[in-house]
Amino acid sequence: MVRKERFISFIPPLIQALHTGRKTQTRRLQGLDGINQDPDHWVPLHAAVTLDTTGQLGVAFQHLETGDRQWLPCPYGGPGSHLWVKEPWSSLVEQHEDGVERHCVAYEGTPRVGIRTPGCLGAVDHIRYLDDDTDLSEHYFGWPLRWRAARYMPRRFSRFTLTLTQVRVERLQELRRDDAIAEGVQRVGGGLLRWENWSATDGQNGASPEAAFALLWNHLNSTRPWNANPFVWVLSFTVRHVNIDALDDNSSSYTMSSQPALTVAGGAS
Repeated sequence: MVRKERFISFIPPLIQALHTGRKTQTRRLQGLDGINQDPDHWVPLHAAVTLDTTGQLGVAFQHLETGDRQWLPCPYGGPGSHLWVKEPWSSLVEQHEDGVERHCVAYEGTPRVGIRTPGCLGAVDHIRYLDDDTDLSEHYFGWPLRWRAARYMPRRFSRFTLTLTQVRVERLQELRRDDAIAEGVQRVGGGLLRWENWSATDGQNGASPEAAFALLWNHLNSTRPWNANPFVWVLSFTVRHVNIDALDDNSSSYTMSSQPALTVAGGAS
């Protein structure tokens, strides 16, 4: 049995896509650096993650010229694994009507949705929903509300948990239209017949979902841009609006009996 519980980070526009249910896929480079030094000379022997003899989930690659093989474990696990989401956030203190000061957490991705109000031991007291006209430039005591980087978010403040449904490896440019839309790209304008306009972030529009995703990818991954066409982990998931430690789920395991059927990617044989 293999179970993973790791964190994963998203920028605010993608947090919004998670919140509204538009994002059910993400592509990640972690653990593929060696292969991506020269991706044209490597090919995966199977696309979906499989178990090796030690119980690790991953993918075997073969060098096209030398025949050398490398087993690369997937850092995110396989179907059934949980990922808790980190996002830009801010902490503040409020004086409530009962006279108790509470430390609160606001989320940049959906500031109008609500803020989680943890108690002194990390338990959640309530979610306070903000009015549409709330001025977020200042909080209750008049100090500027400054967003902190996602990497500093404590686990107890996470409000989304992703449950992996499929994990595979492929070249970045194998992305299809449906994949780009599952990544959170949405239509933002354009005529029905003459042209389209798609975007994942403000100010980065493309003529197709794939073009919009390529712009998003380059914005987030300058060292391995779209044109480099690296190998990526493709993570498909369901989104739960709950902290990972509040999950009531006994199905987060991956065994040989639940192993996905092997498929071939990138012309492997």
